Amino acid sequence: MRDATIVCRLSSRHGLAYYQRLQHELPQHGVRIVEAHMVRRRKALKKRIRAAMKSGAKLIVVVGGDGTQTAAVAELAHTDSTLAVVPAGTGNSFAYSLGIKDDLGAAIETIAHGREIRVDVGIVNGTYFANFASIGLLADAANRTPRALKRVLGPVAYAVAAVRSLLHDKPFELRVKSKKQRFKIVTHQAIIASGRYFGWQPVTPQASLRSGELAFFAAAGERSRDVIETNAALLRGDHTQLDRAHYFSAPKISLKTKPKQPLNIDGHALGKTPATFRIAPKALRVLVPSDRQTAP
Repeated sequence: MRDATIVCRLSSRHGLAYYQRLQHELPQHGVRIVEAHMVRRRKALKKRIRAAMKSGAKLIVVVGGDGTQTAAVAELAHTDSTLAVVPAGTGNSFAYSLGIKDDLGAAIETIAHGREIRVDVGIVNGTYFANFASIGLLADAANRTPRALKRVLGPVAYAVAAVRSLLHDKPFELRVKSKKQRFKIVTHQAIIASGRYFGWQPVTPQASLRSGELAFFAAAGERSRDVIETNAALLRGDHTQLDRAHYFSAPKISLKTKPKQPLNIDGHALGKTPATFRIAPKALRVLVPSDRQTAP
């Protein structure tokens, strides 16, 4: 029997409903709930996780979307406690990277019978993130998406916000630097991931939570038509096949833009560029489905 402490972010799209189901179903799967807490704010979530670790909790179940999971990762990285992800948000890209996808049943099965592995986490300007960061149009759209709209429309809310952002969006100069890459392009957006998925598509073919490297993707192009084409390709999953695409992997990536651009980590606003990204290899203990044969 596993002991688990649950911390649920009520502001996440399915937070309350999933919290109630966990209370009922986890004991049926042989999981003893030691403590269970509901919080609304990010600060309260982090405080509850710290208190749980201080009391000796080894398995902490975090109910929420990508932004909630990023807040949890910031507390749990480089500790002896293990994270169990319950995808209750809008995008749930981190859960996809772990093989849980957007599936409460899979999350419950993983909590009860999953195996523990260590995965990488990203760090940007000193702040940890769980799965991916974005700059430019994608970050602006994520920053502008109201929580109430996400509750009603789900992932479609991001598309609505993206259309609004595109109306006043302008291309910018992006300078990219890593150990083996150095280039300058004009673009509207960029993605840097420690995990594998952006939405439901891999960021790059090689992107992985256990590669020891960050995955970078951006597509050159100044016109609004270019960014629409790029985002359509992101939805289809063939974005790296664009002739304007730039993608690679590296343990450290530095980005500078003219003018400064908004930065977002897993749906959470984090200031503006410039930004220095690095990977923290195997920094997080996390549960993945027991039948997963390959590394995330």
